[in-house]
Amino acid sequence: MTRVLLNTAKKIRIKMDISTVNQHLVNAEYAVRGPIVIKSDELQENLKKHPEKYPFKKVIPCNIGNPQALLQQPIRFYRDVSALVTSPWMLDDEDIRRKFKPDVLRRAESMLEKIGHYNKTGAYTESLGYLWVRQNVADMMERRDGGVKADPKNIFLTDGASPGIKMILNVLMANEGDAVMIPIPQYPLYSASLSTFNGKPAPYYLDESKGWSLSIDELERAYKEATEAGKKIRALVVINPGNPTGQVLSKDVIRDICKFASEKKLVILADEVYQENVYLPGLEFTSFKSVVGKDFSDVMLASFHSVSKGVIGECGKRGGYMEVHNFDEDIKALLQKLASISLCPNIAGQILVDLMVNPPKEGDESYPEWKREYFGLFNSLTSRAKRLVAGVNGINGMTANDIEGSMYAFPSITLPAKFIAEAESLGRAPDAHWSLLLLEQAGIVVVPGSGFGQRDGTYHCRLTILPPEDLLDEVISGLKKFHESIMERYN
Repeated sequence: MTRVLLNTAKKIRIKMDISTVNQHLVNAEYAVRGPIVIKSDELQENLKKHPEKYPFKKVIPCNIGNPQALLQQPIRFYRDVSALVTSPWMLDDEDIRRKFKPDVLRRAESMLEKIGHYNKTGAYTESLGYLWVRQNVADMMERRDGGVKADPKNIFLTDGASPGIKMILNVLMANEGDAVMIPIPQYPLYSASLSTFNGKPAPYYLDESKGWSLSIDELERAYKEATEAGKKIRALVVINPGNPTGQVLSKDVIRDICKFASEKKLVILADEVYQENVYLPGLEFTSFKSVVGKDFSDVMLASFHSVSKGVIGECGKRGGYMEVHNFDEDIKALLQKLASISLCPNIAGQILVDLMVNPPKEGDESYPEWKREYFGLFNSLTSRAKRLVAGVNGINGMTANDIEGSMYAFPSITLPAKFIAEAESLGRAPDAHWSLLLLEQAGIVVVPGSGFGQRDGTYHCRLTILPPEDLLDEVISGLKKFHESIMERYN
């Protein structure tokens, strides 16, 4: 009898292979952690075992905005408070207490009081995250936005910015043909997530010749093209400062975008995770909330921020938030349902969000050290942004716009016709082939521009400004030697 049951089970077992799983997921692509990055991990391991086989001594990851992977020092105040909240029994030991500044102790004790008990620091929180953290986020937004009101009930704490973005797209993509306008070049989270939710991208192009600027004429063109193709446009994504392009939008441009969204009845998704990363004199970050909140009561806005970027750079802690503004109560209920399915955002990330939006103030014992560390990192990022652009523009066949903000250069790459033909014969995008050879010959990891989208016939790569000051020269010289050898060999 047992043998019969086993044979029956074998007959009815459902086959699972790549052809029987979710094809929307199969078709999704995420170049930032794509084949070149996988290859770099393999190369890193081989380099440890057989260093004599390679013309370089180390693999330098310039592909992703992951500051601490490139040894950026964590800011001590954030880590000290987080440590005490995570291990609150340290507060009961006078020898340990003497190792921390008084305001660190006060902040940790205040957080623990709000959490409710030492033993609750690992318990599930509210699905939207701690209310007191959300209140502090709302207070920061009001300070930032000139008094425009923010309601903690409209704020969702998230594990980085990405879950909030995916929540909104999940709700929006209701029917076949639903689409979202996304910038090209874009951060591939958007195209990949749209694919998994059976949504469609409606691309609009940023103007490289004008510093990757965004124009309303281009939005109108893209909207018309998409709707004529049968797409129903539901939302507009704007990344400010730009990723991978590094541009910073002016308040006037943001106002024009809001007017366009109002006329077309589109939800705006404002990806603002680089709001602290503005480097060029005379430029400043303007949030979409500061404009929508004052002048566009009919525009639905979802905005996103994260502890992964800025100067804090705590990517692996996975902290972030989403604010929804002018959303109907029933839509907010749907978003809360999605948040509830995931139970709650992680507590370590929530603590860091609170610290990010409410850092030490002048007069606090930690303020001098925090200020020195924070602005030391910011000034270094500013310097590296200038140096990387200058270095790239000194390479024959590569051209980069100024990095106004964020953490990346997105230089244009001139490739010889023979090289392009070779890449196509191998089934690779030309800049992907270039990026793979760069890894193999120089040990530098970048993301090909084809992974972000670009105009036909152009080629790019995304480079971070995150390598330490002493390593940046090595990156620039490695790029120069490699690309000029390509130009010489294939011309």
